[in-house]
Amino acid sequence: MTNTRPDTLVNRLASPLVVVLCVALLTSTSLTNICMLLLVVLSLWAWWRFQWPAGEWALVKPLFVLISLFCLWDLSANLLGGNDLSDSLQALRHVRKFFFVLVLWPLFASPRVARHALLALGATVSLLAAANLVWTLVLQRSDMMTSFMPNLHGQILVGMVLLLIHAALVRRYRPGLLGALALLLLASLFFAASRRTGYVLLAAGGVLMLFLLWCRQTGGGRLVYLLSGLAVLMALLWLAALSPTVQKRVALFFTEYQQFFQMPPQQRSQLETSVGLRLQYFVSSWSIVQDHFWIGVGSLNFKPLFWEVNRDMGATNPVIFAPNPHNEYLYMWATKGLVGLLLYLGIFVQACRLAAQRDQLWQRHGLWLFVCLFLTSILFNSMSIDMVEGHFMMLVLLIFLAPAQLWPTAENAKETASC
Repeated sequence: MTNTRPDTLVNRLASPLVVVLCVALLTSTSLTNICMLLLVVLSLWAWWRFQWPAGEWALVKPLFVLISLFCLWDLSANLLGGNDLSDSLQALRHVRKFFFVLVLWPLFASPRVARHALLALGATVSLLAAANLVWTLVLQRSDMMTSFMPNLHGQILVGMVLLLIHAALVRRYRPGLLGALALLLLASLFFAASRRTGYVLLAAGGVLMLFLLWCRQTGGGRLVYLLSGLAVLMALLWLAALSPTVQKRVALFFTEYQQFFQMPPQQRSQLETSVGLRLQYFVSSWSIVQDHFWIGVGSLNFKPLFWEVNRDMGATNPVIFAPNPHNEYLYMWATKGLVGLLLYLGIFVQACRLAAQRDQLWQRHGLWLFVCLFLTSILFNSMSIDMVEGHFMMLVLLIFLAPAQLWPTAENAKETASC
């Protein structure tokens, strides 16, 4: 299935805006908001002229329905929590990333716009990673280069590493250049970053990519891929072990973890370490879930209730108990109940099902890899509150799902391999 609709004026206008948005996402919050506003306005024109390719709407409709139901349930949870309609409507801004997927779809249905977005993201991540290496290793600066560095060294950078490796192995497009860029990003992650989530994401995403590539092989090729993949993973583990930063951050994790469980329960809520706070967030969020299992408390009621629960557990500093439990599963469950959590996860299940219908292997695998990284990352962070990574996931869904075919190819027939 290919989208033969030629690029129109609206798509040619959208391309530079999307490029600026992708650059701004990791550099400027204000510019990100401006670009999003302009793209939303432009999308109104795009929807007026948009025509679904044959059979496309039938594939996309379940995803649109799930996103709409999730947004409506978010509104309902706040209304059921006793909030008025005006405040509940304003609270929808927390789920606006999903709303933007619906609104911006016709712009990204143009393969040209989607490709420009992906290339802009890749270029931005590569340049920031190189600059971060110079900042940390050459200039010997101990502070962060920008406030966006923690966002960079999570699913964004790890996802780009996996895409580069995948493209080098499968598409065989300039493997030397792509391999060098992947090593650059890994060097920034291992030697010039302090975010531990990136290590977990690299392991999870690496195993999934190995499995997807292994599925495509037959006979002896499967054994070769398995051994090669394990060798690469061992090499990455060895590279990470050489990094003093990785050694220090991993050791600190185990220290903080043991410290939390060695303390009496009434003192844990006063512990202000990174791991200790997250564990306390998990405990207190689960307490809210147990009392509001099915429909949640609503996002508007979560902040005061979150502090109230932690205060009852002995917390004395309300500043550190921001309305973010650093676990999206618990946050969705606590604010929207089990119904909202299932709708939320259903969006990503349906996104993966839609990706399975795309012709190009790289497009299918790219979406699956990023969804894996996202669902792993939200074990430790809440993306609906985090603007950068939430908007990044919105872009991923649009880039890999909106165009029927992301890259031009001479072979239009879908590959018959199981993955």
